[in-house]
Amino acid sequence: MAMSAKVIGITTTNEDIIKNTSLQDLEINGGYAANICYTQKNYEEILKEDKDKTINRAEGNKINHHHSVFGHDTISLYFEGIPKMIAMLINNEQEYNTSEKSGRYTTMFGTEKENELYNKWYKIFNEEIKKVYPNEPYLTDMMISKKAKENARYLLSVFIPTKMKYSTSFRQLNYLYNFTEKMIKEETNNPLKKELKPYLEEFRDVLKKTGFISKGINDYRNREFSLIKDDNNFDEHFSRSYSVNYDVSFVALADLQRHRTLDYSLSLKENKEYFIPPIIRNNPELVKEWLEDISSISNFPQGLLVNVNETGKYENFILKLYERICTAPQLEVMQITKENLRKYLEALKESKSLNDHKIYEDMVNYSKGAPCTFKGFVCNSPCHFKDGINLTRKI
Repeated sequence: MAMSAKVIGITTTNEDIIKNTSLQDLEINGGYAANICYTQKNYEEILKEDKDKTINRAEGNKINHHHSVFGHDTISLYFEGIPKMIAMLINNEQEYNTSEKSGRYTTMFGTEKENELYNKWYKIFNEEIKKVYPNEPYLTDMMISKKAKENARYLLSVFIPTKMKYSTSFRQLNYLYNFTEKMIKEETNNPLKKELKPYLEEFRDVLKKTGFISKGINDYRNREFSLIKDDNNFDEHFSRSYSVNYDVSFVALADLQRHRTLDYSLSLKENKEYFIPPIIRNNPELVKEWLEDISSISNFPQGLLVNVNETGKYENFILKLYERICTAPQLEVMQITKENLRKYLEALKESKSLNDHKIYEDMVNYSKGAPCTFKGFVCNSPCHFKDGINLTRKI
């Protein structure tokens, strides 16, 4: 038989099609998909099956936890007013595509006090960048404004409302609903989880109103949202796979977790500490003022440092280097990725494993600077910013 492929489904933004698509339609599509596994018939013949029979099969798949058949249909949601922390929760589950309002390219808005301090520090960062880099061609007025916004947003609460387009499968949407209910019902002393609960209740209701939450499509493996842990202390190791711990802000973690080949989790530090942007670290007065302001706004400003564990494979760590060690990514993300590369190389070099030494010989090729220093890499938008290329920039 010759190979062939036929498009049998496609995501649409047609409002009439969306309005006329019911929960049962998606469940029936799962029943069709299940029949591919169980019958000799081709797909055209499967579609002609008695509707009640298909529905019964779909119900059986719910009961026997064969939920993958419900993962073919994709649902795209546009969220407005979704708290940044909820966005981070669902973005950590990896089965998604998201387009979210950027705190680097756009102005963010919070409470009246947050907005006041955001605007205050936006101006300060503009001035400080120009002082430190008075004649840098890369740092145009537009770029300086972007970098100033990138730093000013550290002051805003991690519960600040944002907007995003979020696409995931019918199955995963139901799992997210299940995870949300589980976290709402969880008895906890974790301050972050406790502060999240009212937002989670609202989020659960929003998901329910989509009309696509199906009774029976629940995660049966006792999973839950993977991001927030009460205890996040794990042993570090570096080989073909790795696990590394570090302190990082909510802002940086939100960026890091978007690299979906890697796993991230966080726990709160025993004592509150805050990220201090390097551009002001040599100015004691500004540092003092920054710490006073960032600690006055919220229990959980986005600049609060948290304990993070990052786990993944060597090959995917290399992929992250192409995206996160550069002039373009936010500074904190570049710095922590650079530090993790150093730790990885050091551990491989000291290892007694011949296989680890092979990995070291490859990884050392990525330790000379930004991706434009990687063998064979061609940058489509060269910055020519020396401090950016050698990874010593302060902004």
